[in-house]
Amino acid sequence: MRSLLLEQPIIFVLIALIAAFAVFADGFADASNISNVLRQTSMLGIVAIGMSIVVLTGGIDLSVGSVVALSTVLVAGLANSYPPIIGINVALVAGALIGFANGVLIAGLGLQPIIVTVSSMAMVRGLAMWISESRPIFGTLPKDLFLLFDGRFLGIPLPVFIFAALALCAMFFLGNTRTGRAIYEVGGNEEAASLAGIRVGATKVVAYTLCGFLASIAGIVLTARMQSGDGVRTGMGWELDAIAAVAVGGISLAGGRGHLIGAICGVLIIGLLANAFNLMGINPYWQRIVVGLVLAGAVIAYNERLRAWFSRARITAAPTPELPRADRAG
Repeated sequence: MRSLLLEQPIIFVLIALIAAFAVFADGFADASNISNVLRQTSMLGIVAIGMSIVVLTGGIDLSVGSVVALSTVLVAGLANSYPPIIGINVALVAGALIGFANGVLIAGLGLQPIIVTVSSMAMVRGLAMWISESRPIFGTLPKDLFLLFDGRFLGIPLPVFIFAALALCAMFFLGNTRTGRAIYEVGGNEEAASLAGIRVGATKVVAYTLCGFLASIAGIVLTARMQSGDGVRTGMGWELDAIAAVAVGGISLAGGRGHLIGAICGVLIIGLLANAFNLMGINPYWQRIVVGLVLAGAVIAYNERLRAWFSRARITAAPTPELPRADRAG
């Protein structure tokens, strides 16, 4: 635990922000507000788990926001004619297939992740808008589905419980399975991983498939929150928020380094900033600016050259211990 805290200074930043907002933002420390913040950030947190897995391979997935939107449209649209479990399963399969297609194009054809996922972002968003005819779909969603957002399990809001359960599963997967460790190896040095017998292409495909699958889960929970599906505005900017959470959490955007706990803290920081700004009456546009500044600051703070420079400066500035008089005389 001590080593984890030393490796994840973002935990101390999160604690400091909570303490500061509790003082300066009226109502921030209320139990109902904290519960609401956790419930609201859980969906972005689920997306950030998938983004973390992809980033650890040295890639990126900009299609997650569109996958979230498509999932809401599929669940709400199919609820008009079929039981909700049908729409949920179709959304999960669609998200996984989109991620699988991204992984195949990136790993199989050697295309750049940003190009592939920007293309899929546009195509999936267009598909969601076509299915919904660019209008919200309210459908006939059963009340049981709403429990995914409003319900509680063991006193914990159900979205938070789902987020926590998925985070624990992802941490176990990354730290205790062959494929999870391979994700770190591929992100750290792809050529060395290949020489070590790791199937680099298959590992990347798994990472992108999981990312799409997790984005669809977030979309399903979001459908329960909105009680509708929307292919136009839903999920807009989520990919950037997820990347910001990952970067703020100390996961290297170059791949191969970082811990999922850092990304979870990054998600909470973004959610807390938005909530505190609302409570303090700060313009929402400033929230986006601050998120951008936080992302830039995280990238700078975790820059290896900058950290090495500070280490050298600290060593240079350290005073040279004075030898005892007897030793100097000898």
